[in-house]
Amino acid sequence: MTDALELRRLVDGLCRKHFGAFAQRAFSVLEPGRIEPAMHIHIICRLLEKVFQGDVRRGLVCIPPRYLKTYLISIAYTAWTLGQNPKARIICASNGAQLAEKFSSDTLRLMRSAWYRRVFPNTYLDPKKQSKVEIGTTAGGYRFATSVDATLTGRGADLIIIDDPLKANEAHSPTARQNSIDWFNSTVHTRFDHPKKGRIIVVAQRLHAEDLPGHLMEVGGWEELIMPAINPTKQVYDIVAGGWKARFDAGRILQPSRHDENDLAQLKKQMGEHDFEAQFNQRPVPPGGATFKEVWIKRYQTQPKPSQTEAIIQSWDTAYEGDEDNAFTVCTTWAKCPDGYFLLDVWRERPGFPALVKAVKDLKAKWKAKLVVVEKKASGISLLETVREIEGHKWLVSITPSKGKVERAQQSVKFEQGQIWLPTQAAWLAAYEAELFQFPQCKFNDQVDSTVQLLAASDYAQFHTLLKNL
Repeated sequence: MTDALELRRLVDGLCRKHFGAFAQRAFSVLEPGRIEPAMHIHIICRLLEKVFQGDVRRGLVCIPPRYLKTYLISIAYTAWTLGQNPKARIICASNGAQLAEKFSSDTLRLMRSAWYRRVFPNTYLDPKKQSKVEIGTTAGGYRFATSVDATLTGRGADLIIIDDPLKANEAHSPTARQNSIDWFNSTVHTRFDHPKKGRIIVVAQRLHAEDLPGHLMEVGGWEELIMPAINPTKQVYDIVAGGWKARFDAGRILQPSRHDENDLAQLKKQMGEHDFEAQFNQRPVPPGGATFKEVWIKRYQTQPKPSQTEAIIQSWDTAYEGDEDNAFTVCTTWAKCPDGYFLLDVWRERPGFPALVKAVKDLKAKWKAKLVVVEKKASGISLLETVREIEGHKWLVSITPSKGKVERAQQSVKFEQGQIWLPTQAAWLAAYEAELFQFPQCKFNDQVDSTVQLLAASDYAQFHTLLKNL
């Protein structure tokens, strides 16, 4: 009996300290049986621990439906957080009030259990704050449930969780998609008690190229955990503190015990390519396919060595200075090698003109670019004149656009021929690929334009002559 009590004490301590252990044990409080072992569960738990520790303040999780994302993030994690800190203020929003109330009810049931009270003896529920939408503690903390598009007047938070902001049956409604984005932009960021410390987690299955997760990836600044049912490329994920990693090879199925290759093929047939690729592989594909196919892309893990590189080349697609509805200015940096073009970096901002001139010089110096290509349009015209006046013009090449965006994308043949190499991992990669593989039906085309411009320039004899003479 003493051994059993000691073992229980050790397990309770482990659950108190590590969210992953807590989530595994807490599942049996709500559902019969235990969580089926799966690597993605450990990976999600690790991200949530980093959010709790403050190492990550903006977390985005995209994963297929029914892979325990809601249990882990909206239910178990909120209960564990209040156990760690009974003063924590949490707001949880879902795509409907009924769904939000269901998640709140499950969380309350977990926190009322004898096991939870034993693990977190210092967290007391306030009997006066137990409703469908609120779980309050006697220390002043709470978990408040609401729906996307609802007002949050008078509510502050340390942690905000957005769980499935859009209903699957509304994915093809531009109005519904934009409403969820507008609500997020106008409401969520104003709810933090401490703006510099507040944390947000958005968890969803992808539904459309222009859904809220797509918008967040486009804006940038998020720790992205994108977990497709079938891994398209080799990926490396944090799994536990201390630097341990989980490595997923290309073609790896996320959880074969849940969906094997035949299951996924049948789902794709039933759902159609568009919805399957969005919801299960987290890669929305526009109806009718795309100009640039993912199967054409080659991948590299380490950048080419100087001895393997003929030249570093940068391609600038500039835009007019403006607000968030305007296009971006993009600089793609490439290594020209004997076996193709390796994309090394994507710089994507909306700078004023003085900042643009500085960025051109800074990025050229950073990457030791031999040639810089600028499109002769918009602010590119003034940029060419200014830089040439200050710096000279030997390394600066101007391209005059003569065809429309779709025609210019005929450079896709170089992709099909396997001349284009992208990294297996990079902070900018998800936003770049989202635009590339959705073109021409993506919201912005700037990264594609910068890429196509570089490839078009390579067709001119002048381009290669300059590279030899510089």
